[in-house]
Amino acid sequence: MSLTRFRWLAAFAAVGAALTFLLASVALGGQSNRMTMPMSMSMPMHHSAGLSPRAVALRENMRKLWEDHITWTRLTIVSFDANLPDLQATLGRLLRNQTDIGNAIKPYYGGPAGKQLASLLRSHILIAADVLDAAKKGDAQALATAQQRWEANADDIARFLTQANPRNWPLSMTQSMMRKHLKLTTDEAVAHLKGNFDADIKAYDAVHREILQMADMLSSGIVKQFPGRF
Repeated sequence: MSLTRFRWLAAFAAVGAALTFLLASVALGGQSNRMTMPMSMSMPMHHSAGLSPRAVALRENMRKLWEDHITWTRLTIVSFDANLPDLQATLGRLLRNQTDIGNAIKPYYGGPAGKQLASLLRSHILIAADVLDAAKKGDAQALATAQQRWEANADDIARFLTQANPRNWPLSMTQSMMRKHLKLTTDEAVAHLKGNFDADIKAYDAVHREILQMADMLSSGIVKQFPGRF
């Protein structure tokens, strides 16, 4: 197993021990800095009325990619917790999903932009591992450093999206989206690894609802930015 994968897996093992820290910090800055979800993201945009076949295809593909993201994340948590033999293959598939998402925006924003998004998403996973590992070890200095990097990475993803499509993906929306995704995924991992399976299932349902909102925000923004292609 590579060092990168080992660090990522070790991070999940730290979740239970770092529960108190996580609930306070994953929201990226605390209650005073938490942003309210914009009205446009309050419900998934699942209706196809008025959309062209190309727009519908984009929407469905974006949903598939982000549902893959949460599905393979969940399967990785489950495989790691139970020490299943499919763990390395499952983790590999999760990491590949970051590249898949980056590839999905290349037809609209170009190859370099797609690679940049994939890199940001991969870093998002690996920096989270450092945060959790430091929390488990009780290394306050390393924890503070990793937390700063993690928050900066989330802001980098939000800014990247906003710079690509400022009219339809304003910074307040992308930042709120990223922060909520982090918190909900952490809630899911903590509940599962602590054996609180009712809360685990409830958290995954919340993750699923939010990821569809995220996917629909991205696909609808692309359609609005490039109407001539749809």
